[in-house]
Amino acid sequence: MNELKRATDNDRLIVLDGLRRTGKTSLLKVFLNDTENFKAFIDCRHFVRGNVIDSVEFNNALIDSIEKETKTGKFRKLLESISSMTIRDVQLSFEKSRRQRNLASVLKKLDTTLERKSVKFIVALDEAQNLRFYGKGGRDFLNLLAYTFDNLKNIIFILTGSEVGLLFDFLKLEDPDEPLYARYITEITLKRFSREESMQFLIAGLDEIGVNFNKSDLEKVITTLDGVVGYLAIFGYEVYKNGPDFETALERAGVMAKGLVKKEIDSLLARSINYGYALKAVAFGMERYSQIKKYIEANFGPIHDSTLSNILNGLVKQSFLEISFSKSMKSYSIPDPITSSFCASMNLKQ
Repeated sequence: MNELKRATDNDRLIVLDGLRRTGKTSLLKVFLNDTENFKAFIDCRHFVRGNVIDSVEFNNALIDSIEKETKTGKFRKLLESISSMTIRDVQLSFEKSRRQRNLASVLKKLDTTLERKSVKFIVALDEAQNLRFYGKGGRDFLNLLAYTFDNLKNIIFILTGSEVGLLFDFLKLEDPDEPLYARYITEITLKRFSREESMQFLIAGLDEIGVNFNKSDLEKVITTLDGVVGYLAIFGYEVYKNGPDFETALERAGVMAKGLVKKEIDSLLARSINYGYALKAVAFGMERYSQIKKYIEANFGPIHDSTLSNILNGLVKQSFLEISFSKSMKSYSIPDPITSSFCASMNLKQ
């Protein structure tokens, strides 16, 4: 919260990233609820249709969210304090047909309005890596971000992403031929809790609902669910919903967590069974490229080197795998214990 507050006070393009279920969306929503700035929130996943985002549909949804914020009493009071402005001045762009409304024009009008009171407007885009499907491989939206960064000093974009590699591939920050090259971006990365932080989180949450467990029970929860705050929150919710039966709550939390993982893995397998082969190999402790290839070929048949490289790179970019180095040797691991357990148990066919 403090880092986000400092970033929105001083910067205008912020990336909030981290592995799945480390609390990015929850943190963002709490921050937006707490901030004194005006804001609009969009979940970019909602607009993906295959490998395409309808830019008109997306723009309309974002403009609708901005319009909703401008109709709040707080915003009206701001306008009333600016003698030359009325709510109609901001609504002019909203009154056009839905296919004619221009997002850049709306943002410019907002910036002009807010500049007079030194107030900022936050545009929060959840799972923003999906914007790579928005117009010309995402370039149209990158141009909008660059235009806003260069010209609209009171508009702040916060982008979240759990597929961190894909998000930064989309932003293309280091490519001199791309719109955001040389623009300063603030990155805030959420990580898994340490065991101590996990324990503090569970104790604080359980105390709020008047339930006490001994530390040995909570240690078992942490060992099973690791420091993934999303899983720890599921356990806490199961206790809240169904009562202080420790074993039942942990079992139900595990089942729910595996359900979330299954949905994600099923989506991967629908694209290529090779993702499943690679994940199963790593789940069984095959850390090196050569070990993964040998395991796949021994159990599922031949796989070309370029195919396996592309599969592993894709899994890293989507945060299903992490890379580490020891003595210049690359190793792969599955950072999420539930995902690792699920992948080890997958029944895959050739």
